[in-house]
Amino acid sequence: MRNGDSGTFSSTRLGLNRSNRLFAGILIGAFFCLSVVWFLFVSGFFTVTSVDVNDLHAISRGEVASTTWEILDNGPWRPWDDRNILLIDKKWLAEQLKTRLFAESVSVDKVYPNILRLKISERQRSVVLASKDQLLVIDMNGLVTGEAGETAAQEARDELNSKLLADSDLTPLIASDLPEFATAGYQVTDQARIKEWIQGYRLFISSGLKFRYLRLSDPASQTLKMVSDQGYEVIFDLLQPLEPQIETYKKFLQSKPVNAQIHEYVDVRVPGRLYVK
Repeated sequence: MRNGDSGTFSSTRLGLNRSNRLFAGILIGAFFCLSVVWFLFVSGFFTVTSVDVNDLHAISRGEVASTTWEILDNGPWRPWDDRNILLIDKKWLAEQLKTRLFAESVSVDKVYPNILRLKISERQRSVVLASKDQLLVIDMNGLVTGEAGETAAQEARDELNSKLLADSDLTPLIASDLPEFATAGYQVTDQARIKEWIQGYRLFISSGLKFRYLRLSDPASQTLKMVSDQGYEVIFDLLQPLEPQIETYKKFLQSKPVNAQIHEYVDVRVPGRLYVK
């Protein structure tokens, strides 16, 4: 005899109903979670489609955009879209861009759902090479782009003639005689060497050293001579880190007797030692 929900199988039916409702709830919850995961990581709604950049002079926007896509598409393997804005590490991307673009600094901001906003502080991307009677502009690829303009040429002459000190606002000046007269397109060196010269120049300035220009016996030389404000040369080894060599020289300047005279050079290439002439 049945009486409402009472009876022999009522508890069994209630258990089945609860199980069915629980199973249905789990299915709905799983479907909802999968839908959220699909929307966030698969749908493409959060895929970066645009790169905004501040005003630049030496670096083209096209180079910035193509470099950004290349970094994102060739980063660590992930089971999702490499361009998903939710999962892009801003700090990692900024460091990669700084290195690839040879920039002074890079910051990355996310504008949801699909825009990266980059702020790039450019670094000097060329040098002036004083070779014999020529003042040549050398680009990041180590190629001569032509003679230095009137302003840059006058600044270079003033540095060579002890009328002007090197400064972060000036184009780095390198004195090194080429074996022949050079015109536009002449290959002086490669990109790695140009970066090395510019980084060294910037490091000397940021370290507070007073100097006029840098000298190399030839563009391939690993011995760099910094012509100081006093006219003598400070000899550095480009095959070794510059920071400890700079510190050795700075300590020498701080401890040097007031009346001590340096006539030709200070050599800081041997770790822990310094030679003066």
